[in-house]
Amino acid sequence: MKWGILVLLSLMLAQVSMASVNPYIDTQEYPFHSYAIGIASYGVYQKGNSMVPYFIKTNSVVGYVRVDKLESSSPFSIQMNVMLVVNDQTFWLQDVVVINPSEGNFYISSSVLNLTSTGSELKGITGDGSFVQGSDGQCYYVNYVGNYYYHLPFSFMPIINVTHSANYVRVLFGFKGVEGSCLDGKTVFFNNVVLHFPYVYRASIYVSGYNYLSDSSPYQGFSFYDAELVFGGEGNGKVVSFNCLDAFLSLYYDKDGKYISFPSYFDFGSDTAEGTTNLVTHKAGDLFEVTTGKQGYYYLGRGEGSISVDEGKTLVMRSEISPIESVILSFLLFLLILACIFRKIISSV
Repeated sequence: MKWGILVLLSLMLAQVSMASVNPYIDTQEYPFHSYAIGIASYGVYQKGNSMVPYFIKTNSVVGYVRVDKLESSSPFSIQMNVMLVVNDQTFWLQDVVVINPSEGNFYISSSVLNLTSTGSELKGITGDGSFVQGSDGQCYYVNYVGNYYYHLPFSFMPIINVTHSANYVRVLFGFKGVEGSCLDGKTVFFNNVVLHFPYVYRASIYVSGYNYLSDSSPYQGFSFYDAELVFGGEGNGKVVSFNCLDAFLSLYYDKDGKYISFPSYFDFGSDTAEGTTNLVTHKAGDLFEVTTGKQGYYYLGRGEGSISVDEGKTLVMRSEISPIESVILSFLLFLLILACIFRKIISSV
């Protein structure tokens, strides 16, 4: 009898340990919603109708985007969305490039949202952004930078880096230009966000297929501990259609100082309110190709490859200045003013 109970408990524990999320749950419950299309890692492998979970914790995620062909009458976004876990709170981080094909330009932006539970406050945050109430009624910390022109092929890398100390977490939102813009070869960290806490005992980007966050996504349904690189509308839940698109995507995370591909991908993102109507994703070697077609929601298989982001000049568009740096700059400014006055006196003699 005792052995039978032990076996039953072992089976129950094994079943619990293998419990996994279902990436299709939103697409099944809300089939008429238009979802963002690209690549997303939900922390699960799909084997037949079953999901096998895995867990990833990292401090940096990098995407790669190359747009070769593009026709659309509406602005659209290419979003990299991840989940940051700090202590017992979860924050949604978004690094976005918004492209306006009719004007031939783009801008970059970032967003932070507290997704710990429905109605969670976003407080104790500083940086280069401002607070904005979204169309969903939730409070976002956002930043917009630039009005840059591009030409095809247009390729770039969105970057999100996370570091922390004993009482704060720093999130750097970045953009590395690769081809097709004035930012080619440059890495721009355009928003330096600091989240303040009494004490920080953990702070990392999580991808986990073992559990859902909560019923608190920006539009409806479930939120996942996932990482996404997807096409969608410009913002505020907009949905976009394309006359023509041929683009290539890949998504990587930092593991022991090397950026490697996530273990598996699906072709749709659930943790964003924006969407598309006519895009499909196919595997193309180490990359994933996104083209126009009949939109569906599929498992893409395992990820492959790695990437380097160390090349290129790094630009910090806005950054915090330490007190020592402030004193030095003030002293140099004083010397400059003094030199100008002295020069004027000499010239008048």
